[in-house]
Amino acid sequence: MKKKTAITVICILAAAAITGTAFGISSTKKARASDTALSADYRRSFAELVSGVSDVDTALKKSLLVTSPSMAGAVCTEVYGKAQTAQMALSSLPDSATNLEKTAGFLGRVGDYAFALSQKAARGATFTDEERQNLRSLSDTADALTQTFRGMQDELGSGIVGTKQYARTIENFDKHEGKVVPQTLGDRLSASEQEFPEVPTLIYDGPFSDSARSAKPKYLEGKPEVDETAGCKAAAQFLGVRPERVWLSGEEKGKILSYRFETKLHDAPVTVTVAKQGGVVWQMLSSRGVGNAELSAKEGVEAARKILERRGFTSMRESYYLEANNVLTVNFSFVQDGVVCYPDLVKVSVALDDGSLQGFDASGYLAAHTQRELPQPAVTVDGARAKVPQDVEILSENLTVIPTAGKNEIECWEYQCQDKNGQKYLVYVNALTGEQEKIFLLLEDESGSLTV
Repeated sequence: MKKKTAITVICILAAAAITGTAFGISSTKKARASDTALSADYRRSFAELVSGVSDVDTALKKSLLVTSPSMAGAVCTEVYGKAQTAQMALSSLPDSATNLEKTAGFLGRVGDYAFALSQKAARGATFTDEERQNLRSLSDTADALTQTFRGMQDELGSGIVGTKQYARTIENFDKHEGKVVPQTLGDRLSASEQEFPEVPTLIYDGPFSDSARSAKPKYLEGKPEVDETAGCKAAAQFLGVRPERVWLSGEEKGKILSYRFETKLHDAPVTVTVAKQGGVVWQMLSSRGVGNAELSAKEGVEAARKILERRGFTSMRESYYLEANNVLTVNFSFVQDGVVCYPDLVKVSVALDDGSLQGFDASGYLAAHTQRELPQPAVTVDGARAKVPQDVEILSENLTVIPTAGKNEIECWEYQCQDKNGQKYLVYVNALTGEQEKIFLLLEDESGSLTV
């Protein structure tokens, strides 16, 4: 090789090395910036959860001093609102969908029990001795949960535990105990679930009452039980990967006995939960950091619909959606013979940077889905319309099935309305009796729509 040529080659290689190094440094900085942003979001969400659970405990302590129906109604309404706020904070945590079932269930039961007591107070009744004892027990549980979460918050602040997710490999297991070594906040939350305080048995008519919680998932009735291999295949097929790329990481107890599988997609941990009965995938969560939004909300809804259809969920209609951190979560409900069955709920979360699946929750669908014998409405849509105030504009009307406060269902006419100030409402009129059943405010902004 000539000297001049050799020098030229060396210069080119040097330039390439410098460029590669610069690119590597840039990529590393971007990755660190992304990790920092995710960590900040995680810490903020957890701080909101700690505050929310503490507020629930404070409101429950107030309820123990109530002596009149009017104050019972006011305090129970406060408990309900605080429980809702805590649930929202919990849902924003990356681990909430797979690891915090007991915590979520507790908050839901507290809120619904308080709501049931507030309705009783509206009829002029105050707490019985049994109800007061239930409230005391719930307060004790909330207090213990608050102390546990505050301890985790202190550990997070001192650096004892971190927020980063990690793959569950053999390096993460204690060689002597065979258990995952708590080294992240997610680990600590999972460990707290195993030691969750005893929750009192609550007897009342609500969706989180013990009778409703003990009901078997309707969709799984009669389906055969599958082994770990079949569950692994189901998880792999759901994700569109080879079964050998998926490994069993544990089992889920509770109302839906399940296998929990994990894998990695786009270098991010992904968890899939498969029901042992029927081998049905009912939960999935990816912890991939989502980039800048490239899709509109409308495009995100369409992407979520296609994801559902490819996985066998047909005849579904979207109702409401919410956007947070460039992830769009869409609620879909089953439609039977033109009737929207709201209990048969599937939540699909898509990343707005590329339209990929970020989260999936079909627990509502598994609990309620069945082919219903829908009664013929005794009240026509025109007759039920008389129960809608005359000073609002009706935007749409549809026949629906909605859940009652307990485990039953009611066929209702749904009217989406708007008042003169632009506030939207949902009014539900019983299709058999013609009486109003539920009224919701429909809140809409750039992040989506929500009913309250």
